[in-house]
Amino acid sequence: MDNSERIEWVLTRDNELEIKKIYNKAECYAFYEKGFFGNRPLTWNSYEEILASGWKGGVCMRSKKSIERKHVIYNIPLEKVPDEIKKWEDMGFPAKTITFNQSMPDEHLLIQGEFMDWTIYNGQSSILYTKVKKPMNLALAEQTLHAEGLAARLLLKTNLSPSSYEDLQAIIDEGKFERSVIEFSAYDICVGNIPGRNTIIWEVRDY
Repeated sequence: MDNSERIEWVLTRDNELEIKKIYNKAECYAFYEKGFFGNRPLTWNSYEEILASGWKGGVCMRSKKSIERKHVIYNIPLEKVPDEIKKWEDMGFPAKTITFNQSMPDEHLLIQGEFMDWTIYNGQSSILYTKVKKPMNLALAEQTLHAEGLAARLLLKTNLSPSSYEDLQAIIDEGKFERSVIEFSAYDICVGNIPGRNTIIWEVRDY
């Protein structure tokens, strides 16, 4: 099943609650790579694609198969990428299941974490977050904070640019991913492939 078929399956499969859910990494990356989540960093699916793009900076490498944060490596110098791919293949992660994105400006981080919106089900908005200026798995290990309800929304409105906040809300309202976890990072500068955004949406998931 290719990405277009996965997206069509997710958007049309039966759901008695009339909401959409993303149940695995393959489905999540199908949406991510097609730009359904909005702003994202420069992204590649192979070392060859990185070279062809002309990118010379560091990259982040992650598995499309595993939901575990340990299967992510940050800020890899370009010349060391082939060695890292070989290490992962030896651990059982074929090169075709590895994805890459440009290294992000961690020194400019404002807030990052996971947001959920249950308000339409008489619940509350909820956010698990950190303000540590490191890659997300390292930052959350060092500091994990939590807020609910209006406090959670205020954190988003304070740290996300207006256009980025609208993008996140569109995932919930227009995308119908009302109860999904939305993983994001917000910076004090514009980032990503869409102008005027300061926030990257990494994942929308129900797994």
